[in-house]
Amino acid sequence: MLRVLSGDVEARDPALMDRIYRFRHDFFVDHLKWEACRRPDGRERDQFDGPDCLHVVGSEPAGWEADVIVSYSRLLPTTRPHLQSHLYPEILKGACAPSGPRVYEWTRCAVAPGKRESARGMDAVSGASFTAVAETAERFGLEGLLVQTHPVLVTRLMDMGWDVEPLALPCAYGESLLLPIYARLTPETVATCRRVFGLPGSVLRMPFPDGSRPSAVSSRRPMP
Repeated sequence: MLRVLSGDVEARDPALMDRIYRFRHDFFVDHLKWEACRRPDGRERDQFDGPDCLHVVGSEPAGWEADVIVSYSRLLPTTRPHLQSHLYPEILKGACAPSGPRVYEWTRCAVAPGKRESARGMDAVSGASFTAVAETAERFGLEGLLVQTHPVLVTRLMDMGWDVEPLALPCAYGESLLLPIYARLTPETVATCRRVFGLPGSVLRMPFPDGSRPSAVSSRRPMP
């Protein structure tokens, strides 16, 4: 099941947010070795988390226990401090990035290692997770997403139907190579994602579970 969470999720469902933060810690700290993000409580949470961001969460049933989180992405409004503006603005090398109420930043994209793609291609969990982000952008009336990613993934995003514009040349950041891009949502992006991953229709739970929308987004209502 994939769903998008908005508003004050920590107040509304603290147990779910605790599972999200622990999933992020397991993936980014224990799996990817982002030691700067390691926390004694095993929860990966930063200054950008809060009621204004969107959480795109994928989960699977786990018997009698709460569903297990298997994928996650966070979308941050660019009308407030976000990673590109306040954590590593140097990767833009002086260039300007799009911003505004209909431009968000795509961060913390993760799929549980046991669900990741194999040599045969992208798995169903990863494909549905990428499609869910496109559907979220469409339903919230967004124009596009800022992304910091490895250059080799740009072609993949283009294959998914995003109109990708590099914002600067790739640069070394720690042990990674980062390319800042702006991924514009086109009228064909969602349909292209579904076609690429063999999905018959929407992957997101309908409608938004709490019926809320972030205040920074335009007044356009979520699409039915």
